Amino acid sequence: MPKESHISNDHAGIARPVFFFVAILAVIILLVGWKAAQNQGPSLAIPNRPQGLGQSTQLGIQARDARHNVTRINIEVFQGGRQLYGAGIRTNAGPIHWWKFWSHGVSTLEWTAPLSRKLMPSLAQGTATIEITAANDSWGRFFRGGQSRLTLNLPVRFTAPQIEVLTSQHYINQGGCDLVVFHVSPGTIESGVQVGKYFFVSFAVKPSEPDTRLAIFAYPWDLDPSTPAQIVARDDAGNQAVSSFNYRVFPKKFHTDTINLDDAYIQRVVPPIMSQTPDLEDEGSPIKNFLEVNGHLRQVDADRLVDLSKHTSPTFLWSQPFIRLPSKTEAYFADYRTYIYNGQVVDHQTHLGFDLAGLEHMPVRAANDGVVVMAEYFGIYGNAAVIDHGCGLQTLYGHMASLRVKPGDAVKRDQQIGISDSTGLAGGDHLHFTVLVDGIPVNPTEWWDPHWIHDRIEAKLAAYK
Repeated sequence: MPKESHISNDHAGIARPVFFFVAILAVIILLVGWKAAQNQGPSLAIPNRPQGLGQSTQLGIQARDARHNVTRINIEVFQGGRQLYGAGIRTNAGPIHWWKFWSHGVSTLEWTAPLSRKLMPSLAQGTATIEITAANDSWGRFFRGGQSRLTLNLPVRFTAPQIEVLTSQHYINQGGCDLVVFHVSPGTIESGVQVGKYFFVSFAVKPSEPDTRLAIFAYPWDLDPSTPAQIVARDDAGNQAVSSFNYRVFPKKFHTDTINLDDAYIQRVVPPIMSQTPDLEDEGSPIKNFLEVNGHLRQVDADRLVDLSKHTSPTFLWSQPFIRLPSKTEAYFADYRTYIYNGQVVDHQTHLGFDLAGLEHMPVRAANDGVVVMAEYFGIYGNAAVIDHGCGLQTLYGHMASLRVKPGDAVKRDQQIGISDSTGLAGGDHLHFTVLVDGIPVNPTEWWDPHWIHDRIEAKLAAYK
């Protein structure tokens, strides 16, 4: 009996490690099988997603993965159950690392697929389906890599939008504006007036007829008057149409001015601006700091005004001519300024507004009805406000001592919005006033003129309201 008991204990001692080995092996097999059965692929995104396919559509695709390498992107186009196009790209990330347990940095693969009619001659107008897939080097799909899929169903259009100009004649002063009314065909998603490098967006004349458009456009002060202006329309498939229209531009000669800088002025205006603008770096001397403010910061402010123009109402918020602050004009629109320091020319800049001076700390009033889209310390303009009047039209009020409005406030024509002063890049107490169209400064004198408002705006819209 004791001998039999000894043999039993030996078998038990052997069985234990075998059992644990088998158990661990089973866990490993289950883990590997579970991971191999996964199908988590890269995330797929289309940053500038097209709303349709046209004669030539560029489809930008981005695949990202935070844990694995992105290995490929494929794209296929189907119509009527047939594959019309298939292509893809691969990375040189190497073979699938089946032994890899750890993660690494984000892997990104980007590709722009040229989905042109030339590549798909049998593509017809109607609807097409785009299948996009991306894979990584994970254990997914039994070591073939995880895969993700994105499907797009898009309209197919080959005909460019139709444009019909409804207003007959347009007279524009250089630095000034006019308004054009035109009609576009259904499917148009963007339209406006292209003048050189500037594009002026259109808006529906009335919500019930979105294809009848109005666009306030300008011939900016810095363009040659011979620069062509054209109406441009783009549809949801990327097709673009261009139309000429009747207009005449009147060249203007703008004022020139010389500003003599001294250390007292620089020390008064530059440090407060820099303290309110932490992105500006100290250039090591007062005059260098002035030039950084007068040049670089001026451009930063101009870019910000273009960004603010995108926050505009799709309809006019005003119904009367714009009012002018009762005051003396100290500087005009598009004055070309030469800056002199210690007898040397150190800078040139263009003053894009009117400087209006009256009593010290005079009330600053809104030029027309609108909504405040900015009210803060704003670079060279000091304490400033921007009011949106709709359809890309906005006004800027600068150099104020204090503000009585905040972003989002609805204001009425002649409502006080602040008090004048000399904050920012100002030589004395005054208001800097600018009219903007899509963020581009234009001559305010037109908008102060009731006759110009009637002829250029009201009379043209009357037939379509």
